[in-house]
Amino acid sequence: MSRLLLLLATLRAHAVSLQGTSRRSGFMSTATLARGVDYFNPTFVAPQLTPKQFLIISSPSEQKIVYTELKNFKATTGRTFALIDSGLSEPQGLALDHDRGALYVADKGAKKILRFHVYVEDNGNGRQLVTDGVQLCVMQNADSSWVNVDINGDVFYSDATTKTINRIPVEVIDMLSKGSYSASDLSLVSEKTLEHGGGATSNVAVSRFVYSLYEGSANPHVSTPAGLVSDGARLYWTNSVSGKSVGSVVEGEVSPKLASGATSFPSTMLSNQSDTGYGMTKSSKYIFLSALNNGMGVVSGVTSGGATFDFITGLSSPRGLCWDGDQTIYVADEAAGVVYSFPGGRLMTGAPFTKSAVLRGAFGVAVLSEQDKAWPLRPFRA
Repeated sequence: MSRLLLLLATLRAHAVSLQGTSRRSGFMSTATLARGVDYFNPTFVAPQLTPKQFLIISSPSEQKIVYTELKNFKATTGRTFALIDSGLSEPQGLALDHDRGALYVADKGAKKILRFHVYVEDNGNGRQLVTDGVQLCVMQNADSSWVNVDINGDVFYSDATTKTINRIPVEVIDMLSKGSYSASDLSLVSEKTLEHGGGATSNVAVSRFVYSLYEGSANPHVSTPAGLVSDGARLYWTNSVSGKSVGSVVEGEVSPKLASGATSFPSTMLSNQSDTGYGMTKSSKYIFLSALNNGMGVVSGVTSGGATFDFITGLSSPRGLCWDGDQTIYVADEAAGVVYSFPGGRLMTGAPFTKSAVLRGAFGVAVLSEQDKAWPLRPFRA
């Protein structure tokens, strides 16, 4: 018994000694354990699985364009920041030139296609997205909700009033940016008429031409064109009216040629699954379309052969789409005020999707990535 008592006393003294040591060295004592404090529970920080990216979103109801930095497909701060919050009427479709840093905006209310330059700045406390403050009108009197820019720098837009799909050559935009002339000096001409030899024109006149490529008055696959996307050689569009008849996804050409005896440029209907189409984007594999299908908002992926898969269903009002250059597609749901992301690298139905950002009336979307040539560009400082 005496040996047992001696052992207990020794253990008690040792425990007291350890408790004192724990206060000095930071080791955890038995008393600390009793209080339930766990100093060895680490805080897990998710690794960066994606490149550095900014998500750009337009809101016609808020009359502004905002941005947020992304990490693993979600806003890093859970909020958005103003990029352009003045001088806009009803900004809808967005298109980003990933090489030149030019952001094109289809301002439905102003009936203009506008260009801004965006840049990444690091002020030491984190990255932010800014513009050079210059708003350039590259087309006026355009009843457009949708705009796209291809790898060549050519800009495409659809016009709901004239029911045309149009191309603004990059050379024209360069002349506008130099102040050689203004958007009011541009002329919208039918490329089909020019191809037919509709009169000789000077080089000066040609430098001011915006070309009407596909026209509802002549082409059987154009009703009221909406979203569109070009990969530099091919041109794809959707129709917001009668898509099941004329095509919900149609393929044409950037520089079409009129076949002998034909009255319109060649085009091919790839899909006619939806009557009402909205936004479009294209990945390295598939064409993506946001649409209303049997009263339900969907995002569909279409192969070059026309096979159509509903990646996402059950959206309220899907509008703008963009591809991040890798495996992810972003879609804005205007009614829900949310931008979602989902994997688009392989064909599937019922794809899992993630809430990436929140903005009332979200419509157009674009992504700037550190892998883009435009990422390191800086504004000119006089």
